[in-house]
Amino acid sequence: MSNVTRYLRVQDGLSDWVGMVIAWLTLGMIGVLLIEVVARYLLNSPTIWGHELATMFFGALSILAGSYTLRHHGHVRSDVIYGLLPPRVRAFCDLVVFGLGTAVLVIFFNMAVEFAYDSWQMGEFSNRSVWRPPLWPIKSTIAIAVGLLILQSLAEMVRAALRLTGVAYDDPRDDQAGDAI
Repeated sequence: MSNVTRYLRVQDGLSDWVGMVIAWLTLGMIGVLLIEVVARYLLNSPTIWGHELATMFFGALSILAGSYTLRHHGHVRSDVIYGLLPPRVRAFCDLVVFGLGTAVLVIFFNMAVEFAYDSWQMGEFSNRSVWRPPLWPIKSTIAIAVGLLILQSLAEMVRAALRLTGVAYDDPRDDQAGDAI
């Protein structure tokens, strides 16, 4: 197994693992909402934390899913035009798009780290409810998610560069049936 294949396998594995772990946030969010509905409508005693915690779960789930979604080609792309292009032109387009996207993500990552750091420093709490949960965990999630998206984008750039230059490599995606490219 080449170093490139090993790298792609590790990076794809990380994105898949994160995707499987955060999928459990969906159950957590459903559980919190179920407790809130039962407390509010059956017991006539709504919680002070249910809605805000479910919102935090949803935010974390949405942003952390980015690298998993990219790994499985789930982001929006104009496939009608893209599919008509020759393979090398597609590879060039991918290289440009992932290169520009990664540059933007690096800027966003720096901002997200500063955003989370400031929240940690001041011990920031939410003012949206009486519950007042700490905000640094959810703000830290933004930086983690952007970092994971940068890593997966780099793997996609490696794939595009190899396809563009005509270098043969074993793509770990080819090992998995059902992955649409």
